[in-house]
Amino acid sequence: MATPLALFGTGDLATRWGYSRQGVHKLAVGPDFPAPVGTVNGGRIRVWLLADIEACEQGRPELGDQAAKQSKQRGYYLARLKGPPSG
Repeated sequence: MATPLALFGTGDLATRWGYSRQGVHKLAVGPDFPAPVGTVNGGRIRVWLLADIEACEQGRPELGDQAAKQSKQRGYYLARLKGPPSG
């Protein structure tokens, strides 16, 4: 008997990482995010393999660690408060 594949949709990833679905979508369209392995629900939901997601998480500590996520968010907001670099 074959082992079933672990597939994750956008909602699954949002739950796994504590992100919104929109936040996951923003990550998923980036060039360093793995390509989905297929779609379900008539092509409306993209799905990724667990192995691909775990490999992606290795290079992005903010996906698996709440403290790293909050640190990245603080840096982002501080940079926005400072505004664009003058020059």
